[in-house]
Amino acid sequence: MTKITTLTSQVRFAPLLTLLIGAAFSPKSIANVNYADNSGFSITNVSESHAPIEVVYSNFIEHVDMWWPKDHTWWKGSLRIDEQAGGCFCETNDNASAVHMLISYVEPQKKVIMTGGFGPLQEMGVTGALTWEFSTIEGNTPKTKVTLTYHASGNIHFDGKKASNEDAANLVNLVDKVQAQQLNALTTFSDTN
Repeated sequence: MTKITTLTSQVRFAPLLTLLIGAAFSPKSIANVNYADNSGFSITNVSESHAPIEVVYSNFIEHVDMWWPKDHTWWKGSLRIDEQAGGCFCETNDNASAVHMLISYVEPQKKVIMTGGFGPLQEMGVTGALTWEFSTIEGNTPKTKVTLTYHASGNIHFDGKKASNEDAANLVNLVDKVQAQQLNALTTFSDTN
């Protein structure tokens, strides 16, 4: 924990890292850091919803502004996902705007791939592919499984100094927890709406 506090003080986007540190890991999802070092990482989170795939996917695209945690935005602005290749997962607030990710692949109700870097990773130049996969879990009442995988590469650094593998792994563990929270927000919203 001391290492994370040290990292937070070194990074000029400390408020965003504070959000990462404070993110609660929900037991509803299964998380896995596949690998992490100072040149990139791969993480996977899986969550289930009792809603059918059509509802979960519709909520993902059409209601992102309702389920995405506002403390994981730049300004608590309005969010949208353009459901087409070349589209945008964007945030706007008054005259300010940000691209969270660009849409590179859409297969409705099956898979959406976004590319880019979230939050402080953007300014580090760390970018990757964020893949959302939707599948039906058969049973008496079909449920939906959503798998979220983020493969990212680029030099993880703090104030221009390349992070050690240990410091990078600590940051990636926080990113993993935040992504679990975001994924759980979608499946929980779908269960209740």
